[in-house]
Formats: sequence, C-alpha cells, structure tokens
Amino acid sequence: MIWVVSVLVAMIVSGGVFLAGRTARAAAAPGSVERFRGSLVMGAGIVLFVLWAGLHTALASIKPVEAGHVGVIYQFGEIVGQKGEGLQFIAPWQDLRTESIQVQRHRFENVTGFSAETQDVFVIATVNYSVSAGAVQDLYRRVGPNWFDRLIEPRVFNFFKEEVVKYSTVDVGPNREAIRSAVRDRLRTELAAFSIDINDLLIDNIEFNAEFKTAIEQKQIATQDALREQERVLQRQFEAQQLVETAKGEGESIRVRAEGQAAANRLLAESLTPEVIQFEALQRLGDNIQIALIPAGQGVILDPTTLLGGSLNPGVAPSLP
Repeated sequence: MIWVVSVLVAMIVSGGVFLAGRTARAAAAPGSVERFRGSLVMGAGIVLFVLWAGLHTALASIKPVEAGHVGVIYQFGEIVGQKGEGLQFIAPWQDLRTESIQVQRHRFENVTGFSAETQDVFVIATVNYSVSAGAVQDLYRRVGPNWFDRLIEPRVFNFFKEEVVKYSTVDVGPNREAIRSAVRDRLRTELAAFSIDINDLLIDNIEFNAEFKTAIEQKQIATQDALREQERVLQRQFEAQQLVETAKGEGESIRVRAEGQAAANRLLAESLTPEVIQFEALQRLGDNIQIALIPAGQGVILDPTTLLGGSLNPGVAPSLP
C-alpha cells in the first residue's frame, strides 16, 4: 500500500517536472538555450520517476526473514501466503509480517485466584510456547497477529482460577505440582486446535495475603512448641521408666541375696549338732587356757587334751596349779 502511494506521488512530482520542461521547450525557439534547458528538465523528470519508483520498488520487493521466523504475505489487507527464512522477494504492492516459530517465553506476574475458603492466592507463572511453521498464516487468518493476547493469556488466568479453587488454602502449596500439570494439560488440549504447542508451564511462586501468612507462621510456631513439649514428656516418661526398672532390678537383687542368705542359714542350722557346737567353742578358746569353768548340768563333755593344749602320756597325771 505504501509502495502504491509512493509511486503515485513519484508520478505526480515527476510528471509535473516533465510537463514544466515540455512547456518551456515548446515555448522556446528551435536551437535556443531555453529549448535545451526545457529538454533537460523533461529528462530530469523522467530520471526522477525512474529512480524514485525503482528504488522504492526494490526496497518493497526484497524482504529478509530471520532464522526461526516465517513471513506472512498481505496483499491489500488479504493474507495470500507465507515465506520461509532467508532473503525473500514479493510484489512491491504486498506487505510481509514476520512471526517467530521458535520456543518463546512469557512470564505472568499477576495471576490471581481464590482457594476453597475464598482466600486470595497470587501465582507467578511462566509459559513456554511455540507455533507450527505451516500454520502461521492460518492462525493469522483465524485469530489475527495478536493471537497470544486472545488465546493464551485469558486461558492461563482462567485455568489457574479453576484449579486453585479446588484446594483449601493450606493445601495449595503442597499441591503445586498437581495445579501446574492440570493447567498445562488444559492449555495443550485447547490450543492444539490452533497449532500452538505449550512446551511447558512453570509456577515460579505462590503467595497469600499477609494476614494468612502470619496466621500460618503462628500455627507453625505453636505446632513446633507442642512437638518440643511432647518430646520433653516422652523424655520424662523414659527417665521414669528407667528409674522403675532400676528399682525393680535392685529389689530383685536384694530378694535373691536374702533368699540365698536364708538358704545358707537353713543349711547351717541343720548342720549345728551339740557336738559341733562344743567343738567350735573349744576351737575358739585360747591356746594357754588350763582351767575352764563349765556351768553345771549342761552335759558338756570335754577332752582334757584339748584343754591342756597337748596329748597326755598314759600313767602321767596332769599337773594342777
């Protein structure tokens, strides 16, 4: 369209110059300087048109298409085809608009939703997407050059709201991967009809209202305090159980020792005959005892040799003091 306008302007300007030269040439006498000048002006008009229209035609016809892009060709507002990457030639009255077919990235920083308790949830997400090379002109024809704003952006906002509301506020974070996968799969399903591929969707961050975050922090602190107190109670119970087991062990040891002592006493009592007692009594007497007083009526029989500390020769009476 611009080329057509430019050529029309070139024709008007160059035609005006040409007509001015022609008029001057016609009015001048043959062979005069004025006639020659008129001829020069006519030639200048022709050269001006050729340079103007030719240069603009070349600029309008040669279009470079970058790698990873395709060019959509418009002719008077109608899409008539597309070109691949490289240096391309089109009619000068056509226009070419390039579109990337590479994987592109768009970050959404203001995705909002509500949890099951109507708590505000703020999501920051990134979408990686691309367009099929052979479907660009069809996408432009059906949706237009601003297809991203019409197809991807509203769906991202809507799908996040529909998925987040399925969870309570405290469950949104733990189900982050489930929400991401659900939104990504829904985008892929609905945008496949337009030859738009959602390569991936990432959740960069999930935030909540400041009041809710404060409440969560306080709950976590209370939970940690409760766990610490529970650990202390368990420790005290363990220590008390140890004391009980220790006391049981000591009691069992005392019982065993007492039973052993009682058994020993019984055996000793059973072995103590009168003769044994007398013998033990004599064994405990000193070696130099020569006289011992024995209570009368005890039935004690003493061996004189024991009292005298040695054996008696037969026929020799012991000496008495």
